[in-house]
Amino acid sequence: MITLAVDCMGGDHGPRVTLAACQRFLIKHPDARLLLVGLPEAFSGWQEPRGKVVHASEVVGMDDSLEIALRRKKDSSMRIAIEQVKQGAAQAAISAGNTGALMAIARYVLKTMQGIDRPAIAGQMPNFKGGSTTMLDLGANVDCAPEDLLQFAVMGSALVSVLQSNENPTVGLLNVGEEVIKGNDVIKKTGELLRSAGLAGELNFY
Repeated sequence: MITLAVDCMGGDHGPRVTLAACQRFLIKHPDARLLLVGLPEAFSGWQEPRGKVVHASEVVGMDDSLEIALRRKKDSSMRIAIEQVKQGAAQAAISAGNTGALMAIARYVLKTMQGIDRPAIAGQMPNFKGGSTTMLDLGANVDCAPEDLLQFAVMGSALVSVLQSNENPTVGLLNVGEEVIKGNDVIKKTGELLRSAGLAGELNFY
């Protein structure tokens, strides 16, 4: 049974929306459990046995700076939800709150895997084949080195292989054209790294 930690205070509407979503999730997924993290008063009347409440005393606001979220609000619902993963109580943490704070706290608490320097935000977009294409990075990083983009490709490939049961997903590089000579220096160098990884059998790059 998988356990997910949920920052119930995050998002534009907070518990009013997150708790209703958690309730629907538990009904749809009888093999899952939730750790619901938030202020004690947010859970008045909550009685779902597979949704355990974990109390927090602070909330990261949508306009809080990274310094406030990371250094001053150490008992925030967001941080406690992430710490459930570090402690092994949950396999993943979910928050609809301040994205910058979420990435910074997750990186500080959980660190990154060996060989990965930066986290990335992934999202799915519809494609012309009727399926979806997973794109990285969608907001965590403004400036990236070619090595960062190669690492994003590795993470994206691993993510899709698990979520879609596809052992060898294709990897592409978004550019202004498909010719090797196109793009800025970062894109050109990234293309070289991805082609080398493809030839080595590490990625299915095209």
